[in-house]
Amino acid sequence: MKKGAIASRRLLIACALAALLSGCFGHSQPTEFYTLSPLTRPAGGAGGAPGTIVAVYPAVIPAAIDRPQIVTRTAENQIMLSEFNRWGGTLKEEISRILVESLGILLADRRVSVMADNLAVDPVYFVAVTFNRFDGRLGDSVWLNAAWTIRDQKHKKTLAVKTSILQEKISGPGYADLVSAQSRALGTLSREIAAELAAQLKTP
Repeated sequence: MKKGAIASRRLLIACALAALLSGCFGHSQPTEFYTLSPLTRPAGGAGGAPGTIVAVYPAVIPAAIDRPQIVTRTAENQIMLSEFNRWGGTLKEEISRILVESLGILLADRRVSVMADNLAVDPVYFVAVTFNRFDGRLGDSVWLNAAWTIRDQKHKKTLAVKTSILQEKISGPGYADLVSAQSRALGTLSREIAAELAAQLKTP
């Protein structure tokens, strides 16, 4: 066989191997990045300076979902990590951010300012949330199971220890639909925590 033919054959083999390894026969699937959404802030909002400061500790989440990839449940005891559908930040930071923003929106008319614990100066209340479950099945539902506490910093006592168990239906088959349902579930959790805080604000 001539040298030119051998070289051409080697080049074809190399190209075929490269195509198999890198997906040259088609475009690779792009990675999608997602963020959670807080509750909608009402138009106008409440005026006046806040009189009560509430600090929210960073959320505690299970190690199984504390990953860059979005985790979905495929069976009761089985999960799947999507390499092409990921969180824009860390899930723990996303959840913590949403809780702070949503609680702030819900309590704004009561002259309450809600902040992350590392930013709050002389807070009156501390909120801590531990998630036992926060996942979903594509096209089905999202499940949220969280234990949360409210502590009175001034009097050094725990005012509430509660558990929220929520299920939110997913409106479509995709990951965007899953994340939207997770955002709605966090909104419901925020409403439950805000209602308890509002009740404590009324207590002499």
